[in-house]
Amino acid sequence: MAKNSVKAIQLKSIDVSTISAITWVAFDELEEACSLIRITNNSDTGVLVSFNGTDDHEVVMDGSTVELNLQANSSPNNNVSKIKKGTVLYLSGTAGTGYVYLSGYYNELD
Repeated sequence: MAKNSVKAIQLKSIDVSTISAITWVAFDELEEACSLIRITNNSDTGVLVSFNGTDDHEVVMDGSTVELNLQANSSPNNNVSKIKKGTVLYLSGTAGTGYVYLSGYYNELD
């Protein structure tokens, strides 16, 4: 049973000078199953995000943030929706200057 509290995972980052349009760069895996993740692009270039390292799943333009509230998308509403523990997110795009950050939140277990 989950406690009535939410904890944050460790903030992850990728230097966009290391990304490329032809290869995917991976964040460290999620150490917990997250009900909310946020991708913040604090760089001068847009990036593509993949959940499998092959397909494009999300675009995060430079200077913007994408928030995926998975619990809000559960069906029916009383079910729990999370991104699985151990999931790896990937970035690709044109190299630039700055960082893209991945943050996430999960329910602490008893």
